[in-house]
Amino acid sequence: MKAIGITATDTEFGKTVVSACLAAGFKQMGLDTGVFKPAASGCVRRADGKLVSEDAELLMKGAGMPFEQHDKVVPYVLEAALAPAEASKLAGIRLDSKIIEQAAHKMINEHEVTVVEGVGGISAPLTDDYLVKDFFKALHLPVIIVVKPLLGNVNHAVLSAYYAQHEGLNVLGFIVNGWDETNAGVLERSNLYYYEKLTGLPVLGKLPVLNKALLSGADMAEAGRIAAGNIDLARIYKALEDGGHE
Repeated sequence: MKAIGITATDTEFGKTVVSACLAAGFKQMGLDTGVFKPAASGCVRRADGKLVSEDAELLMKGAGMPFEQHDKVVPYVLEAALAPAEASKLAGIRLDSKIIEQAAHKMINEHEVTVVEGVGGISAPLTDDYLVKDFFKALHLPVIIVVKPLLGNVNHAVLSAYYAQHEGLNVLGFIVNGWDETNAGVLERSNLYYYEKLTGLPVLGKLPVLNKALLSGADMAEAGRIAAGNIDLARIYKALEDGGHE
């Protein structure tokens, strides 16, 4: 019943890919793995009218969970590609933090380890009064921040880490998404240095850019192997605490 929260310095930084790869990596370690996302925006409507989160689908593929678990993985699906607080207003849906937390507790309690992906950044609003950091705090989740080796991201990483810690969250470190070892130059390598130096937090892994075929195939076994080779999964798993989720 261990769990980890995944956030990022910004939207579109690869939280879902990193989360799915972490789930696939934990599954490769022989762990019964669950995944969860409190709400998903920008969902697609299928021919039968059902709204489906493609993010949740990728997360489930990483964990090896069937599609039938979709509604347990993400309790709220929203069509507008906006923060859930606004997307839910457009849809006329009230997001209930208690429903979200109960669904998350259930998922966590049913698996050895659960990867819980947030939405947007750590302060993104799920409702007007309930931010991603509040969700993570309610579940007592330690968090990892997804970063990219880009100009300006050191500032965002430092601020995200400081804010999360100031709000009482246990930040385990960073995972760099989109790392290119062959072409990494002074900018990219100095980012890694300053992520650690300015926060005192470790870089726990550097996930390379993944071929789309690895993410769109029938399973994510190869992506899991890549994650295991580039992210310190054992260190992350060891850092997670049992309990606190019931």
